[in-house]
Amino acid sequence: PGWLLSHEGRQHRDALLYRGRRRLFGLLERPALPPALATATVAYKLFVSGRSGVGKTALVATLAGAAVPRAHHETLGTRGLRGRRHWPTRRTRHPPPSRTGIQATSVYWAAKLRAGRPVLFRLDLWD
Repeated sequence: PGWLLSHEGRQHRDALLYRGRRRLFGLLERPALPPALATATVAYKLFVSGRSGVGKTALVATLAGAAVPRAHHETLGTRGLRGRRHWPTRRTRHPPPSRTGIQATSVYWAAKLRAGRPVLFRLDLWD
């Protein structure tokens, strides 16, 4: 935590924030750092799985700095597609939920390792 409060760490942290909150990045985006602060990026893919309603989506939203959904809406994954031969048509009574399927969120964290230069960690969270 001490490094993030230093001048060098503050510059990395500011590239990850927007108006004081964690900036949301798409899968093809990355933080824009000045050339003098160019750092190596280490990427990890984390697949979050578990029973329905335990807070997987809320955990990913919290880590990404996004708003945590107040109401529970089941994320339709491979289990919900089993046995379905086609997607609903216009004649279906209820339209499909707006957030269906596996959601991918990219989260960046800056850290300085003991051995030297700062590193930018990219976590691709799959929910």
